[in-house]
Amino acid sequence: MDRLIVDGYNVVHAWPELKELMGFSLEAARDRLIERLATYAQVRGDDVTVVFDAHRTSAASNSRQEVGGVHVVFTRKGHSADHAIERLAYSLAGDGNPITVATSDRFQRDMVRGMGGAVISALELERQVIEAEKELGRSVDRYAR
Repeated sequence: MDRLIVDGYNVVHAWPELKELMGFSLEAARDRLIERLATYAQVRGDDVTVVFDAHRTSAASNSRQEVGGVHVVFTRKGHSADHAIERLAYSLAGDGNPITVATSDRFQRDMVRGMGGAVISALELERQVIEAEKELGRSVDRYAR
């Protein structure tokens, strides 16, 4: 099973729909990203984790939850999503399953590639998510006939 790790706020800032939503509500933008990633995970069969920096939190540890089949991680106080993504990618790299990180952060890309992982840009992820959404739509249409 392929694993996809998503740099949450990097993607939110890169996708026009999410960036617009963020102007109204950061939570709405996050929720929409998670919803779209859930469709992607369902269609592709990938294990998807999205990591967000914790904003205005005093949490002493990362918070993790599963939403629609997507693993959602909020970092603990004082820790960046970049740091959490690096640790997660490193811990998963040894199990033999391919790892891809979706980010447009240059430093993050170099770090992940150095661990042997693949990297796609936030806009490439958007293209893949749109394709998965279309594929799901086609499947629904076939079963509806």
